[in-house]
Amino acid sequence: MESSTSVNTPIPAPANPGSYKFWRGVVRLWFALTLRKIRVLHEARLEGQGPALLVVSHPESFLDALILVAGLERPVRCLIPAGLVRGPLQLVLARGLGMITFLPENRQPALATCRALLSQQAAIVTFVEPGPGQPVGGGGLAMAAASIALGAESAPAGGLGLMLLAVHLFVPVGHLRTRELLIDIDQPELAEDCLPRDCESGSGQVQELARYLESKCQENSFRLQPTALGDFLVDLEQAFREDLQENLRLHPAPKQKLEGFELSRFVVQWAEQMNYLHPGLLVSLRESLAAWREASRRGALRRFEVEGAGGWLKMPLGRIVVLLETVVGSVVAFYGLVNHLLAAAVLYATGLIKPRSGSDKTQTWVWRAVIVVGSYVVQVMLVAHFWGRRAAGYYLPTLPLAGLYLWRYAWLLRHQTRIAFHAFNLSGEATGTTRLRKDFLHEINHALTQHAEMLGLPH
Repeated sequence: MESSTSVNTPIPAPANPGSYKFWRGVVRLWFALTLRKIRVLHEARLEGQGPALLVVSHPESFLDALILVAGLERPVRCLIPAGLVRGPLQLVLARGLGMITFLPENRQPALATCRALLSQQAAIVTFVEPGPGQPVGGGGLAMAAASIALGAESAPAGGLGLMLLAVHLFVPVGHLRTRELLIDIDQPELAEDCLPRDCESGSGQVQELARYLESKCQENSFRLQPTALGDFLVDLEQAFREDLQENLRLHPAPKQKLEGFELSRFVVQWAEQMNYLHPGLLVSLRESLAAWREASRRGALRRFEVEGAGGWLKMPLGRIVVLLETVVGSVVAFYGLVNHLLAAAVLYATGLIKPRSGSDKTQTWVWRAVIVVGSYVVQVMLVAHFWGRRAAGYYLPTLPLAGLYLWRYAWLLRHQTRIAFHAFNLSGEATGTTRLRKDFLHEINHALTQHAEMLGLPH
């Protein structure tokens, strides 16, 4: 639903209920056709007809505005930058849904429109604006929402009973299997109860209220817990370290060393901020990181098994012989398996394949031998009946031999074939693990670059 054309002028915000319902239905149909389900948690907190200001703890985007419009039953008016509305289709949607747009250099008219709509009992949606890393509660993320709330409550009419609600979004991206979009509405609070009492200047009151709203946004119900976020940062540092180590091995640089390497403060602040601004992104990156870590663990375990294998498997010739026996011997093993199905069925039915704990082992093995020999007798009699005694005479000695080789073949698969295969596949697995790490770091670097561009910082 995007085009390369960008709209850089504010869009009028009609308040036609019929137009809103029609275009909301179109947006809901689009989400349904793209197999995306929107689930709203605690929607009852938004019920009622009073003025409401929703502060969304998520970077502003046109898609997120559509998610909120489609998910919420109560009509909402979204405040977004005009530059996010791209192309004629999005322009039509923005007009029909009554979105309020603004230019970054002149947002006062849009803020005034929001205050006027609140005085008419409307529900307004604002998004936080990611800024440079700052201490928790720095107040730089929710300035627009704070300005709207303070202006609405300070209007001559006053006493609107404006409700402030923090809204948390979980938008799955990347490798996440789920396509469910989650909206969680926080506990509503009266704006007059949240306004600072000890600030006389208007700018100071806006800053204090913005700081309070930011603290509410940081309580995102979808965020990673501190221990999980800490583990993510540790693994992220290890991924960067291994990548740097590999680059130094391929392209030695005398002045570059790994000692003292640690994540930059920018990366740590980005992760902490994304944990409550865009937890879906962080969870996706965490899954990519977990996939690389698991591949590394499996690779290390298989290398350990190969290095600790017996003398015959340490030589390439021995591994080739094992793999050849695995291929050629599969015919004999299959013959043995087919001819022992009757015995296996009887053993399973009598519970002798896996006897109960405490049972007599000698007696168990005697009964097993009796059942196997009995199945041999039955099968030989059947062969003699259909193909004659000579065929039965040839068939009989193959049964115990095939059974013994089936036993050996099972041992071969468990203890030698697997190790021989891993030995020949170690380089391929190492390449796959490296590719997973490179893909993960590419995703991380892409996310960091986008964040730096959003903040206006040099790459």
